[in-house]
Amino acid sequence: MVETRTGKETSPYTPEQQAKMAALVKENRERKEREKQAKLKAIAEEQAAKMKEIEEEMEKKKKVVEEVATEEEKERMRIESREESSGTQKEEDAEMERKISEWVDNLSLGEDEEAQMYVTQEEKEAFARALEVIKDPLERQEAEEEKKLE
Repeated sequence: MVETRTGKETSPYTPEQQAKMAALVKENRERKEREKQAKLKAIAEEQAAKMKEIEEEMEKKKKVVEEVATEEEKERMRIESREESSGTQKEEDAEMERKISEWVDNLSLGEDEEAQMYVTQEEKEAFARALEVIKDPLERQEAEEEKKLE
């Protein structure tokens, strides 16, 4: 509607034309709304598809992580079983070394005892008297060492 100088309102279109235009405007609005809804629906479907893809990928990764964890656990168990067996082996080796060192000590003691068996009691007493005469502790120790070496 247009207002004239006299204050009257006139319309450049007939009532039929106005109704037709109103129907076209309404149709355009509805079409735009449908297009907008279709776009929103398409976007929602895309997002749903992406979410499904992401979920599937997460499931695959989860399975891989579980498999890796299982493999690591198996490997850790293998290593632990090896360590336990090697731990007992180490203990056995330490025990064997201790026994060997005892045997060597006993053998060396046996040699000393055997050497002392060849020395008569008189020689031992004579050496003891000779040690009593020596007053310097260093000289006494040297004399004892020489006698042992003999």
